[in-house]
Amino acid sequence: MDVERHRISAARRGPRIPRRTAGLLIAVAMLAAQSSGAAQTTGQDQPSDDVLKQSVIDRIIDARAAFFADIQLDIIDGDALLTGRVATVQDKARATALVRSVPGVLTVINEINVGTVDDIRHVSEDLLLERQIRKEMRSTFGAQMPRLNWRATSGVVYVFGHAGTEWEHNRALAIIKQVPGVNRVVDFLRITGSNS
Repeated sequence: MDVERHRISAARRGPRIPRRTAGLLIAVAMLAAQSSGAAQTTGQDQPSDDVLKQSVIDRIIDARAAFFADIQLDIIDGDALLTGRVATVQDKARATALVRSVPGVLTVINEINVGTVDDIRHVSEDLLLERQIRKEMRSTFGAQMPRLNWRATSGVVYVFGHAGTEWEHNRALAIIKQVPGVNRVVDFLRITGSNS
C-alpha cells in the first residue's frame, strides 16, 4: 500500500529533472519574469525589447547556459544590461557573447560580478532597494517617467536607458543616490532629447 502511494505521488510530480537543467529552467523563468517597465517600441527595423529578450532566453535554452541562473538581463531600445554574479571570468565572457549573438542587440553592457553567489539576504536587500527606487521615481516623475531602468547588486545601482533632458538625467541620479542603502550609482543613461 505504501509503495503504491509512493508510485502515485511520484507519477503526479512528473519525471525527475537533473539539477543543472532545473537551474537553467529557473534562470529562464526569472529572466522571463523580469520587467523593465519601459515602453517596448523601437525603430521599424529593430525588434521590440520584448522580442529581443525572448530571443536571448531562447538562446540561453539552446546553449543550456546554466551559468545564467544568477544574471539579470534588461533591454531598452536594443541595449542590454547584464548584472548579477557568475563563478568564473569565462562565464562572464560567455554571457556577453551569448547576448551579443542575438540579432538586434545593439550594445551589451556587462556589469556581472565574478565570485561566489550572493546569499539570500543580499539578494533580498537588493530587491528591496530596487523597489524603493521605483517608489521614489514614480513619486517624482509620475506618468512622465524617463525610459530607464536600474538593477542593484550589493548596494551598487546600475542605471541605463534614456532620459529626455539633462534635467531628467540629473534628477533620476539624484533620486537614486538619496535612497538609503545605495552605496554607489553607475550611470549608463543616454540623454536623447525626448522621453518618448
